[in-house]
Amino acid sequence: MQYIPIKTRVMQPPQDDLFSLLAESVSGMQDGDILLVTSKIVSIHQGRCVPIGEVSKRELVEQEADYLLEGHSRYQMSPLAIKHHALFYAAGIDESNADGHSILLPDKPFDEAERIWQYLTGVHKLKNVGVIITDSHSQPMRSGAIGVSIGWWGFHPIESHKGKQDLFGRSIVYASTNIVDCIAAGSGAVSGETDECTPLIIVRGVPKLEFTKNDTRHEVFRAPKEDIFYPLLKPFYDQKD
Repeated sequence: MQYIPIKTRVMQPPQDDLFSLLAESVSGMQDGDILLVTSKIVSIHQGRCVPIGEVSKRELVEQEADYLLEGHSRYQMSPLAIKHHALFYAAGIDESNADGHSILLPDKPFDEAERIWQYLTGVHKLKNVGVIITDSHSQPMRSGAIGVSIGWWGFHPIESHKGKQDLFGRSIVYASTNIVDCIAAGSGAVSGETDECTPLIIVRGVPKLEFTKNDTRHEVFRAPKEDIFYPLLKPFYDQKD
């Protein structure tokens, strides 16, 4: 599997055109490729940029979070939030590479992923292609950021192993692979977090991908009480009640 970073011009807050950037920068995509798009340039495309100081960070976090919980008192990165079915500090709001703005996470990232997919299949005449909108977040018990998907289109994000057998003939009952987040996780190591200016990545040679034109988010997301981590995340949901 190959990650091919694409260096682009700088997307300018508070608003800039993502599709002109795609037209200028993306070439040579092949059927079977996945295009990773960082959430920040999608947010700038949507104008989801607030001048720093216009509204307090706390107000923005409370406005943006789907669920909110106070973070560790030792860190300025609290509060913690669930946004777009992922854990973030400060609801994913970021001031880096923002030219004096707080950049919010994109609105309706699946809709934007579908629009990018429509552009790629139309302009580049591709049939089987995928799009993933990525962001970076931290994981419990780990230092450092890792890529995570917040929206995607064009392929099935889960590979089920139900009914298969392991090396010793044991039948697999529950296991599956979260392909979309496996792919997104590699984005941080390639696109970077500072001045690299590589917000687009072509991923080539992903094994066992199944392409589709349908909305597949239901394959990944679970209702809170059906989540294996519900006991840990319950305080978030209790705050909403």
